[in-house]
Amino acid sequence: TKLGAMLAADKLLLTSTIRKNATELKGKELELHKTNFDAVGTQAAVLAGFAITGLCEFHVPEKAHPVLSGGFYVFSVIALVANLRCVSLTTCITVLGTGLALRGPDGSMIKAVEGMYTSRYSVFMTFGVGVMSALVTSCFICWLLMELVPSVICSSLLLWAMVSTARFYRHYSALFAFNEEHTVTFDDILGSDGVSNDALLRQLGIDGNAEAADQTTQAGRATARGAFEPPGRRHALMGLARILGLVLQYIPAKT
Repeated sequence: TKLGAMLAADKLLLTSTIRKNATELKGKELELHKTNFDAVGTQAAVLAGFAITGLCEFHVPEKAHPVLSGGFYVFSVIALVANLRCVSLTTCITVLGTGLALRGPDGSMIKAVEGMYTSRYSVFMTFGVGVMSALVTSCFICWLLMELVPSVICSSLLLWAMVSTARFYRHYSALFAFNEEHTVTFDDILGSDGVSNDALLRQLGIDGNAEAADQTTQAGRATARGAFEPPGRRHALMGLARILGLVLQYIPAKT
């Protein structure tokens, strides 16, 4: 029975160590998502500043074609709205996600990380719309301010930038793509079904209710401490107890 209690205590310690390491890995993933969202939000804020500056400072020529002037205003507003939406998304995700991971109940770390991971698509798509709208706005500015030849050249360069951006996005998406079913997860360790003491004790193979299992675990730990206690320390304590006994016997006899 003592050996079984020691094994149960060792299994519980091992499971606790695995959960600690898994939590640290999830913390690194949380920090990675936070860094990515901060970078995207910063770039979106810069593009939003360019968009609002263009709307306020750029003066459309009076003789400009209505299609060109209308396209400029429409895509400027789209760029502004998309980039501000991206800034708002990244701010909400990073603030609320990290708060849930650090201050939430058991299982909140994995919930926060998975939530931030699934929110990437919305954030990146909004940022892509903002970038493309900024490039299209630049094309309209070229046609509003420049002559025919310079406007054609600049518009061609901007069109090449849009096409190349879309192409290398598809290229890198395919290069770093992976099957979601093959990802490494810690749901069995950090999930809500595996964080309770009862579930941990079931994983250890300990039968009975939680109170009996807890008593068994405490007994195993006490046995382990007694087994690994240095013999010199036990002898010193026994000698000290004998000396105290002799002193207590001597004092009443003297009085």
